[in-house]
Amino acid sequence: MIKLQITAFIAVFFMTASMMILPVQTEQELQHKRQDYAARLLKLKEEQADLEVKRIADAYARMSDDERLRGDAEAYIER
Repeated sequence: MIKLQITAFIAVFFMTASMMILPVQTEQELQHKRQDYAARLLKLKEEQADLEVKRIADAYARMSDDERLRGDAEAYIER
């Protein structure tokens, strides 16, 4: 029982100390962080899409003419 109380006291002490040291973020700062995160996430998705397009274009460039025609015909039929 004593160990639990000591652990709780230590946890509350460090939590209080960290709240005194670390500044509280304003709503504007939080909004800016959210916007920055969203922008970085969007940029990452765009880069991944660009890499996928490049990979497909490279694979298409390595194909022979017969393979391209067959692939184009299959894609047309699937529509």
